[in-house]
Amino acid sequence: MMFPLDIIVGLCERSSIAVLKQPKHPNSQFGWISAIPDTESISSKTVGNTVYVVENVSFAPKNATCVITRPDPDKSKWDQNSDHIFISTDLPPITVADILQRRLVNIIQWNDKMAQMLEDGCINQDLLKASESVLKCYVGLSDSTFSHIAHTPNLHPLDKHSQYFVEHGCYSQKTVDQIRQSGLMHKWNSQDFTIANNDESILDGFPYASHVIKRHGRYAAHLIMVSPTRITPHYIFLFNLLAKKVEVCLSRYWRLENPLEQRYTYFLKEVLSGNTYDKAGLEERARMHGLPTTGLFEICVANSAWKTMPTEYFARLILTEIPECKVAVNEEKIVVLICADSNKPQNLIDTEKALCNLAQRMDVEIGVSDRFTHLSKADFALEKARIALNYGHRYSQRYIAFEGQDTETTTMYRFYRYFPYFATDPFAHSEKFIAKLIVRDNPIAALRTTDKTRGTNDYEILRVYLRSEGHINMVCEIMHMHRNTVMYRLSKIKQAIGEDLDNGDVRMYLRILYLLSD
Repeated sequence: MMFPLDIIVGLCERSSIAVLKQPKHPNSQFGWISAIPDTESISSKTVGNTVYVVENVSFAPKNATCVITRPDPDKSKWDQNSDHIFISTDLPPITVADILQRRLVNIIQWNDKMAQMLEDGCINQDLLKASESVLKCYVGLSDSTFSHIAHTPNLHPLDKHSQYFVEHGCYSQKTVDQIRQSGLMHKWNSQDFTIANNDESILDGFPYASHVIKRHGRYAAHLIMVSPTRITPHYIFLFNLLAKKVEVCLSRYWRLENPLEQRYTYFLKEVLSGNTYDKAGLEERARMHGLPTTGLFEICVANSAWKTMPTEYFARLILTEIPECKVAVNEEKIVVLICADSNKPQNLIDTEKALCNLAQRMDVEIGVSDRFTHLSKADFALEKARIALNYGHRYSQRYIAFEGQDTETTTMYRFYRYFPYFATDPFAHSEKFIAKLIVRDNPIAALRTTDKTRGTNDYEILRVYLRSEGHINMVCEIMHMHRNTVMYRLSKIKQAIGEDLDNGDVRMYLRILYLLSD
């Protein structure tokens, strides 16, 4: 473990040893303190890593960082350009080295103890309690809403703000207002290192140190230490050791509780952005992240969760109540991937219903794409779900009169119902999407491809069926086919496109696809 030279000053002060000259480069690092008089046996590799306590600078190894006892009274002879630290004490060098090294060992043991606590699954309260004997200062940890996470249990807070924090589990509104008015919030959002303030401050004039903990580049938690005395670099170093351990502990908690930290999340975001690689690469990465590449899929998008709760809270509810769903969060939007085995379509329906009920219970609107059969199509399905959500929010009230206030009408908006609104919206800039829909991913294009492969005529049969409003006799007459043949071909068409032809919204969607294709 390496220490900055600045820490020696604090260790000397705690041992009642007066420091006459500070180090010129206080951030230079060392790992050990020694008082070895026989310099000939010292390896050159250890010289720069060790601070030597000697009677006179001439006894120290060449180019070594030294702590000198009983310096020459004539300060003009002191080497002001070196990192030598001059102290005043009657103690012999070996005693000074032993005192300082013991204190360094205590710091190392404390740091190792906290590391072991993290391995054993400790909480932040345990880390702060373990810091009491070393820091001897009140330490409090709050989240970005100024709510309590942990504090040192056996050290009484000095200032009234910390006292309120301990008693009520949050900072008072008056304190929060003072923080905002003083501009501290802005500083914390951009703060990347520990800041010590020994002047008069918001904390009743007591010296304090603050360390901001960020998550995905945003201010997420705040660790603060309030001291009865001036905060020296020695205490800042110790406080930073604690802050690093607290940050690890919080990161572990966020991984367990935050849907952003599911193991598949970042891969799913890549897929949703269209970064799907080649087929072999996609299958390999999907297997690594526990996602299937084939089956039955739907994409759902929710962007109104912020109205009644944090977005992450709704995502966490989905993961808890419907573990079959895969969730990704992007700012205020939640994207849900529903997947099921192609031989078990009922599982997809059941998952969809559970999500629908949860959304209705939490008053969240969701846009739903049509079904697709390969994970590589997820990015385009996401566009469909966004269209459904956008236009469903605008026009869903039109369906309440004849459908009632059921979940399908007021909560879940399906792409095939609201696509006609998008296709006929003159302000939608829909050309690029429609061109992609026609050439890439639509059920009637799949029928046309199948007809060429198998020599069937399902594309025209479906067109006539839609134009005749589902009258089988009219289809038979126009296509010159027997009724049983038409019924058989229609059953195959339903299987191929994966949609319910008895649904009026589906029939409207398919008719528009025919018009666009023509």
